[in-house]
Amino acid sequence: MVAFIGMGLLGSNFVKAMLKKGAEVHVWNRTPEKAKALESFGAKAFEHVADAVKGATSIHLTLKDDAAVNDVLEQAKAGFEPGVMIIDHSTTSAHGAAERTELWKKRGFTYLHAPVFMGPQNALESTGTMLVSGDAEIISSVEPELAKMTGKVLHFGDKNNTAAGMKLIGNLFLIAMTAGVADSLALCCPPG
Repeated sequence: MVAFIGMGLLGSNFVKAMLKKGAEVHVWNRTPEKAKALESFGAKAFEHVADAVKGATSIHLTLKDDAAVNDVLEQAKAGFEPGVMIIDHSTTSAHGAAERTELWKKRGFTYLHAPVFMGPQNALESTGTMLVSGDAEIISSVEPELAKMTGKVLHFGDKNNTAAGMKLIGNLFLIAMTAGVADSLALCCPPG
């Protein structure tokens, strides 16, 4: 069984894709209605995050930021099974990803930051790009599961926070490119 935490557009479409492939998925969201809406697709929604993760072999997260990830994982830990894999697809800081990797390792759990370059439609279609970095053995053990979620899994070496840094650089590039195109259009094609 897989637990998925964070039922925004990306998370809910990841869940729908997993359910289509026959996975048993438990879901939780801070806004319970978002998790409850996925029950019509076959997911099982929970009121408390610790209950949602009980019995899970892997826990996926798509949350807002470092603070949300840290808060939700602290709430969820009471339900963690020994050996559970925590896979975080949230866009977070490189520093936060490194800290969480070490913190959860000290607590006896594996945390892998695996951010994505994909939109909600890509999550539904299992296309796009997922970034990973860190312990090669851990990545190798979970890569078959990650490959089912996305079209491409890119490895960025053994530093546990490089994937987070590459995701942030990619986001900054997209923002700069969009702003540059907008400025260029404004200069060459003024309104009116």
